[in-house]
Amino acid sequence: MQKAARKIAASMGVGLKRPPSHLTVVEDEASNGLTALQRDVHYSRIRDLGNMYWLNWLIRQETMQCDGIMECLGDEELIALLVKMQRAKDCREEGVGFDEVPGLVRSAMVDY
Repeated sequence: MQKAARKIAASMGVGLKRPPSHLTVVEDEASNGLTALQRDVHYSRIRDLGNMYWLNWLIRQETMQCDGIMECLGDEELIALLVKMQRAKDCREEGVGFDEVPGLVRSAMVDY
C-alpha cells in the first residue's frame, strides 16, 4: 500500500517530505493558566464589584506591590483578588464589618 502511495506521489511530483527541522510544535498555553478572555472577565468582575459595592480600597490594597495596576497580577493573585472581592461583597450585603473577616483587611501597610 505504501509503495503504491509513493508511486502515485512521485508521478504527481509530490514527495513525502518531512517537516523542516527548524519548525517546532507550539504548545497550548491556555491549559497552563487563565486565557486572555478569562483574565478580561476577571478584571471586569473585580471592577464591577469595586464600583457597585465601594470596594475599590480592596483593589488598591491587593495591587500595592504592582503600583495599583491590576493587569500586572499573576493568575493566582488575580483569582485570589476576585475571591476576596466576593467575600467583601457578602460582608457589605450582610452588614458584617470588613475587619471581622480574617485576611480581608491588612492590619498594617507592608513595604513592597
